[in-house]
Amino acid sequence: MLPLLLWACSLGAPEPAVEQAPKKAELSLPSPTGPGEARILTAGLTGSAKLIEAEQLLEQVVRAHTSNPENPWAIGHGLVALGPGLMLSNQESAVDWLFSSYAERFPVGDSWLVRFPESKGKIRIEPHPNLILKALADAGVDPARAVTVQGQSHTVGDLYRGALAETHFDKRSGERSFPSTNELPWTLSGIASWSSEGTEWTDQAGRKTSLNDLTDHAWMRLSTETNFLSTAMAKGESFSKRGQGIFTFTCGGAHLIQGVSHARTLGFGHKSMDGPFSHQLKLLAFRFPIEMAQIDNGRKTHPQFRDQLLVQRLKLAGHTLETFARLAASSHQSAPTAADLKAYADEVAESVDLLKSAGVFKRLNEFQASNEQLYLDIVGDSAHALRGIRIATGGAPVYY
Repeated sequence: MLPLLLWACSLGAPEPAVEQAPKKAELSLPSPTGPGEARILTAGLTGSAKLIEAEQLLEQVVRAHTSNPENPWAIGHGLVALGPGLMLSNQESAVDWLFSSYAERFPVGDSWLVRFPESKGKIRIEPHPNLILKALADAGVDPARAVTVQGQSHTVGDLYRGALAETHFDKRSGERSFPSTNELPWTLSGIASWSSEGTEWTDQAGRKTSLNDLTDHAWMRLSTETNFLSTAMAKGESFSKRGQGIFTFTCGGAHLIQGVSHARTLGFGHKSMDGPFSHQLKLLAFRFPIEMAQIDNGRKTHPQFRDQLLVQRLKLAGHTLETFARLAASSHQSAPTAADLKAYADEVAESVDLLKSAGVFKRLNEFQASNEQLYLDIVGDSAHALRGIRIATGGAPVYY
């Protein structure tokens, strides 16, 4: 036996195989393509005298309250409503000021990219991740535009790549960078606006993300959260708002609907997950009169909450008009027409008239000191309503 063992050793026993660690994917952050094609609703809605008056009053409110250099959140809303030429009360460009005063640089691989923090001291900047990226994309800002961040030269596109670097989603494990899907719409819309077909990226940790997967995730969540509305609509029944489903999302899910619709209109999301726009549009149209009636009934039964309910009325009407108008400008086969927008535009005009009669707009400075959330709601909802009117009447583009 011993000679056999010695003979085996003399041939040299094979080394045990060493398992190779999987190679980490290399960092890959594509550059933006943008700002996109400006699409205008050419046969736009003809504004009534009441709607024209509402537009003028909303513009006064938005210009007055989004030009404060110390309120970057409001500046972002001003850009959405008034466009990239917005100037602040200090005579600075809104876009340039946001980057030079509130953006920050951070290293990614061999590069320095850009992001906006949630806040700076007590100053609110981005309560939702990538809110300003979405605002810039909505306003039609060119990602090639030069800006200054912390004294260094950058482009607006560095913000887009910064968003990619900090966003990841794995459809198999469910691992994700965003705390909840409620925080995803601004990121999804902003990234989709400046991305090309099939966009994928890999972060510093080697995690790969597909924009198609990210879009599908948001789309499936939207479908799930509106199932109870689909059931009510199919049965011809009403519903109560108890903080369930889509009503747990910011602005009643308006931002999720807009984010998903924008990404899918741009072609993102796998075809195997195709869900027609028409169903969500039908749900939105179904919801609207029921929610409006609930608000108006609340004004009668709880007059002590008149101001808050009038603002909720503007929020509902303005966001709904903006959502439908954005799609109307897209030329998508399921898009609503200008005629379809009239009922929502009329309710925006009525809401503005009621707020004016109640003296709410004249008390904005008072609210800013005593009820900041109500103040922010009025400013933000006024911006969305104004954008909705301008898209619907052919006065402002949507970038696709």
